[in-house]
Amino acid sequence: MWYANIIAGVAVFLLGVATTIVAWTTLPYGGDFGPGPGFLPLWLGVTLTVCAIPVIITDLRATEKSERLFRPETAKCLKVLTLIVAVFFTLPVLGFSAGLALITGGGMRLMGKHSWMTCVAVVIGTAICVRYLFGQWLSIPLPKGMIGW
Repeated sequence: MWYANIIAGVAVFLLGVATTIVAWTTLPYGGDFGPGPGFLPLWLGVTLTVCAIPVIITDLRATEKSERLFRPETAKCLKVLTLIVAVFFTLPVLGFSAGLALITGGGMRLMGKHSWMTCVAVVIGTAICVRYLFGQWLSIPLPKGMIGW
């Protein structure tokens, strides 16, 4: 697990540095009436970078260095990551509400011990609630796919 912690810490550090550089060089920091589009990404990148440093240092100083890179739970996380990527690529067809519902229900099924019926109920409930909450109640148009959700 030690290797995985180091790899994750370095990955978060590099993500923070890249985010900071891209936000600083390409997006304006300020706008006419307050913070501009570069404000949030810049400070998120700085925060990621600063928070990754103590994690990396702590893991490098650890006396117990387990040689196991992956735990059994890692396979579950990779399955959920695959689900997220697959739904992301199918969003133009599914639409935002249906895509979010599939990620929620699929994540429940992959990570937990939920029955198929529970997952299907959550998918349907999430799609309806997200559609109603954003589309009707808040009047925020969500991206609709080819199926209209």
